[in-house]
Amino acid sequence: MSRKIFKQKIPICFATDDNYVPFLTVALASLLDNASKENFYKIYVLTSHLSEENMNSIKKHKQENCSIEFVQLSKELDKVQDMFHLRDYYSKETYYRIFIPNLFPQYDKVLYLDCDITILGDVSELYNTQIHGYYVAAAQEEVMQTFEVFGNYVEQADGINRKEYFNAGILLINCRRWRNKFIAERFVDLLNRYTFRVVQDEDYLNVLCKGNVKKISLGWNKTSYKNDAFDDKDLKIIHWKINWRPWKYKDVLYEEHFWKYAKMTDFYERLITMRDSRTEEDKKKDELLMENLSKMAQDDADDPNNYYKTSGKKGFWVRFFKRIGIIIRFRLIINASIFRRKK
Repeated sequence: MSRKIFKQKIPICFATDDNYVPFLTVALASLLDNASKENFYKIYVLTSHLSEENMNSIKKHKQENCSIEFVQLSKELDKVQDMFHLRDYYSKETYYRIFIPNLFPQYDKVLYLDCDITILGDVSELYNTQIHGYYVAAAQEEVMQTFEVFGNYVEQADGINRKEYFNAGILLINCRRWRNKFIAERFVDLLNRYTFRVVQDEDYLNVLCKGNVKKISLGWNKTSYKNDAFDDKDLKIIHWKINWRPWKYKDVLYEEHFWKYAKMTDFYERLITMRDSRTEEDKKKDELLMENLSKMAQDDADDPNNYYKTSGKKGFWVRFFKRIGIIIRFRLIINASIFRRKK
């Protein structure tokens, strides 16, 4: 029997731990349901550890036009995990997207997708976006346009116009340019000099990629709340952010798409239970989290020692000699054979 010849091979990376596997499987089910049968989708799951049971649940979604590999980052990368700044529901896996071009030197570009999404279009269309001369292609971060406190934060703490700030959950990465411009190494350097507490990895990426971002349609990264300026006919990817998540609340905008694909996974009943078992106390905790995040954004915007107000104001040679050892050490780690793959 002859093997099918596919029109195009599309590399796609997710990053997860065991906690996010239910959402990842929903994303996979939706991705493959809308994928072209003419293309082959090479799916990589980046992780530090996954249970055998969860890996099996993920592998159930494998089809003729896709492969699924688990890229288990080795203990070498764990040596620097203490540098990663984390809060709330963030895990160290959120930072793995930054190292994708170094982990996959065979690719010129890779599509990175968050786990908490539902896909309604064929991602090959997004993958074929022309990004020559850019570091990434990404959509505008809606939250910064909707909430004044967060828009003010990115302008006063990151030094980025809120209209130019992108969401890092859906990224088409120009791997060749990323490697040539040493973005991973520059990230480690920046991580050791400044702590971005509010959006963390997204702040770092926006600072590093400033002026080198190809804008894509909001339809490829739409937050699940009403935006009068957005036409739902353009909806391609729904991003379930913050408190607009169907496994936490009922009547979330676009939730019917999430539950459609959740039924195709091993986790439908668990996700329903997750939503229905939430108490008023849980909801109050969500409200408090949002209040604290808003306060943190305001505090960091006002901080005279934040990135935007201090970047580049310290002596060059002092910075250089203090950081060069860290950069060299990390580059040796990230360019080594630091991961294992499991089919």
